[in-house]
Order: sequence, then C-alpha cells, then structure tokens
Amino acid sequence: MDQAHDIAAAAKTIAVLGGDARQAYAARALLRAGFRVVHFGVPQAAREIGEAADSLAGALDEADILLGPLPFLRDDSLFGCRDMPRAEFEAHLSPRHTLVAGCVPEPVRALCAKLDVKAFALLDREDYTLLNAVPTSEGAIAEAIVRGPGNIQRGGCLVLGYGRCGKVLARQLKGMGAQLRVGVRRWESACAVRSDGFEALDLTQLPLALPETAYIWNTIPAPVLGEALLRLLPEEAVIIDIAAAPGGTDFPAAKALGLRAGLFPGLPGRYAPKAAGEAVAQATQVLLREEGLI
Repeated sequence: MDQAHDIAAAAKTIAVLGGDARQAYAARALLRAGFRVVHFGVPQAAREIGEAADSLAGALDEADILLGPLPFLRDDSLFGCRDMPRAEFEAHLSPRHTLVAGCVPEPVRALCAKLDVKAFALLDREDYTLLNAVPTSEGAIAEAIVRGPGNIQRGGCLVLGYGRCGKVLARQLKGMGAQLRVGVRRWESACAVRSDGFEALDLTQLPLALPETAYIWNTIPAPVLGEALLRLLPEEAVIIDIAAAPGGTDFPAAKALGLRAGLFPGLPGRYAPKAAGEAVAQATQVLLREEGLI
C-alpha cells in the first residue's frame, strides 16, 4: 500500500466485531495498513491488535467502518455472542457508519437502507470469494483425509460443481494424484471442466459413477445427493459438503445408511485463519477505495 493510502486509512477508525480467529488476523492486517482499529468480541485479541472496546455500543460509537463477523447473525445476536445482541447493534447504527461483512442478512440490510448506512457483503465480491476458495478447499480436503479410511490418491474422487471452490478443489486434488471426475449440470460447465484437463460427468450420470466413488466434495447449493443416489455409494464413502446451508446432501438418509457425511461451514476459520483473515482485510480495503471511503 502506498503512502497516500496509508494516510487515508489512518483517517478512519474501523471496529472489528465478533467472529473467530479470522477476525483477529483481519484486525491485525488492518492495523498494519494504517487504520485505527477498535475491537469487541474478537477472540485472541491482544494489545497489539488495536484497542479493545468495553461494549458493542462503545465499539460502534468509536468507528466509521464496521467489520462484521461471519456468520453475522445467529440466535438474534452477532455471531451468536450474548455480549453482542442484535438490538444493541441496531440501536447504535447511524448514517456515518459503513458496514462490511462476509454476508449481510436481509433484516440488517433493510435497516441499513432505512438509516442510509452503506452495507457491503464480501461474499458478493469476486476478489474475496476467489481468495477464500483456497483455504476453503484445503480445509475440505483435510476433512476428507481425517474421515476416510483410504488414500485420496487411490480412491475415486468426485467434485460436484465447478464454481470457484470446485475449480480450486479440482486443481488441488489433481496435484495429489486423485482419480478425479467433476460433476456438472450445464454443457458450458462441462466444457470448462474438460478444457482444464478434468473428466466431466453430467449429473444425470451419477448412478454410474457413485459405486466407484470413495470421496465426494459437494459445492452445489441445491439438492443433489438424495437417498436413492446415496444408496449406490460404497459403505466407506466420505461426503464433504461445503455448499451454503443446508447443503446438497440428504444428511438424515446418509446417517441412516452409515455414510460419513457432513456439512462443513467456516472451514477457512478452522484451517487457515491467518490467510482467511488477511483476505478479509485485503478485500475490505479494495472495497473502501472503490467506494471513495478511504
């Protein structure tokens, strides 16, 4: 970052609110970039990560920019934290604020529009989602290794979907020597899969592929693996679903069949919080510059 940007950042105070270890690393990166950083509810926060606020209201009163947690709301509070009730956040939100978060729930977005508060979701941005796909994919592979009885290199592997995470997963698995297929719905996606050197599988052909599949990573946020298809899998099969909740797998059916299947949100926070947090900080700074806010 050049000196002009450092000076612009220094004129702004950013409140980093709640979240997991990603938020602590994001706070540290923003502090290095020249922002004044206050934080509340951030785990692993220490003196070198800016200034600790004594309350959520105090953090909002100090800041121009608010960096919210992911997930933003749970159990009617920020990140499910009792010290950060939604009502207190909304009561202290004002037009001078700019809100940035991984996602902005519709009730919060509506309130921001009513109060003339600018609100931005990082998950709507291509730059952030590309950066976030790498730690997500690495975490998804790690979960499969822990849960599977075999080797990824020798097991039949299937990635469902070829969006940002699907593409990164396919590249990483190919580097590990996986016998890999990529399942897609659309012809255009199949062409992209083939042009990148992978074997494309139309989802209508899943019944033919599943009996030979040991590992599945689903990235499609829609019903894909129903009970009839799950019955075709080997009993040792592992399903790592990283699609948006509720995922694309019939989890009750998978459990009844004895399959190792689960929905795995927040993988970057567990497996690569430093890289994920720095991606949050980088994308936030680019967004603020694009909007003329720093």
